[in-house]
Amino acid sequence: MKIILTLSMSLLISANAAAITQSEFVERLKNSHPFFTQQGFDAQTDQLDYVASTANRDWLLNASINSANRLNTSNTQSANATISATRSLVATGADVTISNAWNEGVIDDKFSINYAQPLLKGVNGVNDQLNSDLSKINIDIGALKIMQSEEQFILIQLFKLIDLSYAQQQLILTTRRLALSAKELTLVKDKFEQSVVDEVEVFLQEDTYQRALQNQLRAEQALDLLKQELAVTLKLPSKAIQTDFDLYQLYQSNLTNLPEQLQNDTTQMNIIKLEQVFLQRQLLSDKNNTQAQLDLNLGASHSDDSDWSIGLYLSYPLGDTKAKSDLEKTKIKLSKAKEGAAEQLMALTIDARVANKKIVHLGKLLKSYQARIKIAKSRAMAEKKRYELGNSQLSFVISAQNNVHDVNLEYAQAAVNYQKSVLDFKATIDQLL
Repeated sequence: MKIILTLSMSLLISANAAAITQSEFVERLKNSHPFFTQQGFDAQTDQLDYVASTANRDWLLNASINSANRLNTSNTQSANATISATRSLVATGADVTISNAWNEGVIDDKFSINYAQPLLKGVNGVNDQLNSDLSKINIDIGALKIMQSEEQFILIQLFKLIDLSYAQQQLILTTRRLALSAKELTLVKDKFEQSVVDEVEVFLQEDTYQRALQNQLRAEQALDLLKQELAVTLKLPSKAIQTDFDLYQLYQSNLTNLPEQLQNDTTQMNIIKLEQVFLQRQLLSDKNNTQAQLDLNLGASHSDDSDWSIGLYLSYPLGDTKAKSDLEKTKIKLSKAKEGAAEQLMALTIDARVANKKIVHLGKLLKSYQARIKIAKSRAMAEKKRYELGNSQLSFVISAQNNVHDVNLEYAQAAVNYQKSVLDFKATIDQLL
């Protein structure tokens, strides 16, 4: 019996000096679990998408070589070559082209530069910068979604930390019950040898002891298996898996203006805001695309003689069906997104208020268990005294002692529900971490 109790308590005491706190658990999880490394890869992918979106800032090089034969009496042959470089100046929406041409038989080559500046469609680079601007917003959205995903993952893992605390408490309670039943069995056997009680009472107490032993072994198994799982998750030896998480600590929420708090401070609402910013940026380009293409073209060249040119280019599709259709669709998406934001805020508010009320009611339930435990202990003591005075049966004593154990275990189970509800509430209002 002493060996069993010693082995059981070693599961609880072995790492007592280095019990894992909630913050240490989360930090260890972030540093050891592959999930967070995968999240980092997603962020890198978003960054590469942004780099790809800036491709229109690159210089574009072109080169050509041509050779021609003129089939006549002189049978002449000529050759020419051209090299050019073009780049979009996305900050203004302009395009610049620099070129140089060589012709066989001509002493001077021809160098030219051309500059095209949009005055309506594409002005100030509103369209040239669209992809990179949207990509920047996507990076911010992606970062928030990664944060949201990490918080959800951590929430699930923190549930296991609460389960660990419960498993520790369960082992303590079942070990106490086993020790008490062993003590009672010894007393009953002594009384039987003194012919104070009959053999039936010995059998009854032996059965009680075996039941307590089975419960203790189940609790020991549950704790050991959970420690094995968390040891792998946290990359720690199983003997170091021990928590000081207080199952019975009550939580005080501070909700003054819940909708405003959710609107400003939650990841979900911030994602929705950025999604609206995304559509507003798209809308800016869609509005610009309904304007005419009016470009100012400037050019200069130098060969034997230098010259320059200036001109305007105008283009406008009659009806402009596609641009107007794109504009209206983006307006609809933006309106839908705004209504979706209102709906999401409503849903979050409902979830938060329900979760908060649940915590309040579960807190009242915990206090009622405290009262029941006092009553159960008093009843067990009274039944024990009555039995010792010969005014009660042993089965009543056992029943009262079992009741103390059962109420304590129910209290611990209710505390688990309470603490998990607190975590759910904190996750809803983005105060988990």
